[in-house]
Amino acid sequence: MEISISIHNETERGDILTLKEDLRVEWNGRKLTVPAGFQCDGASVPRFLWSSVSPAIDPRTIRAAVVHDYLYRNAPENWTRKDADELFYDFIREDGLSWWASQKAYWGVRMFGAAAWRRNND
Repeated sequence: MEISISIHNETERGDILTLKEDLRVEWNGRKLTVPAGFQCDGASVPRFLWSSVSPAIDPRTIRAAVVHDYLYRNAPENWTRKDADELFYDFIREDGLSWWASQKAYWGVRMFGAAAWRRNND
């Protein structure tokens, strides 16, 4: 899936990107639109997983990362943290990340994402 983004502000942890167009996705029969202008930092996985899941912008993780970050920051009605993490896993698999790297990425967000979810949604 081609996503229209602008990449800027390169950092050690990766790049900041801005969506240039709305990103419309469907997952498990649910539709979601991430609006143009939304910014995120790509796949935010713990540093010890960077050898498997790079924080740099990667076509195999970008769709999942954008939608996951949007869900974590906005917690739309009827979306849970677990939904966001499972969507992240499903999208990185669909977009070509290996099973092993996808497992590590999924468990990274499941084990270490709670603080970010709470910070944004309490």
